[in-house]
Amino acid sequence: MSQEKEKQPADAPKEQKRVEAPKKEKKRDEALVERLMRRVLEGMGSVVDRKLGREADAQSGFTTTKLIERMKHLVDERARTDAQGRRIAPHLFKLKVEWGTHSEAPPEFIKELEHEVVAAAIDHVNDRRYRTLAPIKVETSADIFTSGIAVDPSYGEFEDELKRQDEAERLHTELADAVPKAKTLTTTDVQILARVNTSDRAFEKPLAFRPGGRRMGVGRVADNDLQLEHPSVSKIHASLVMNREGTLLVADTGSTNGTFINGRRIAYGEARQIEDGDVVSFGDVEVRFKRG
Repeated sequence: MSQEKEKQPADAPKEQKRVEAPKKEKKRDEALVERLMRRVLEGMGSVVDRKLGREADAQSGFTTTKLIERMKHLVDERARTDAQGRRIAPHLFKLKVEWGTHSEAPPEFIKELEHEVVAAAIDHVNDRRYRTLAPIKVETSADIFTSGIAVDPSYGEFEDELKRQDEAERLHTELADAVPKAKTLTTTDVQILARVNTSDRAFEKPLAFRPGGRRMGVGRVADNDLQLEHPSVSKIHASLVMNREGTLLVADTGSTNGTFINGRRIAYGEARQIEDGDVVSFGDVEVRFKRG
């Protein structure tokens, strides 16, 4: 019995060491997370403030609030109006994290940040009564050129299509003003007959142009004014417009196989006059335009 009593004091420190080891490990983990969060948030605050033209306030501390504020500003800046007059907002939010910070940050921290961005984006879109072309989502990536954290709202897979629409509208405005105003302007519609020839068929399509009026689309899909169902024709291939003096003009709007007048290709964004007897080719489809 006396021997057992003597062993107890020697064993007690061993048991105490086994209990304290996990506590020290846990404290080290908590310190690591705290250090990473402080580094990320400080970096995020500095990059946001630099982009907004403000000096960083080292005493106030940084949270995701400034990142969210910047995101909302970009959403409002990039919102657009669709053909039905509805306001459309970006739906894809690209979260870019500084390379070193991203590699050190725990995955659960990145996920939590993504959830905050998505929640804030959804609330802002609803508050502004915007619509989106797809569900709101966040994509996070490490970026060597980013300092801290940045967010870039975009239209994702619809970005290229929207750029083409913007370019078509720009061309329409330029085409309508391509020739200076005449003293006497025609205010009635001008009838133009488009005679279309492909390798397997020919047909005619009447078109009514208003001098200085809207542009008419040429392309493969049905919503074009002059639909050319041929594989060499792009969905949105070219635009036709009659300027205020009654001159018919054509411009390529970014087609794959090009627009030609008498075999000469029109440069992208260039408006060219169509004269009597000209053969205008949209891809492999030839069209002659004749006034009615």
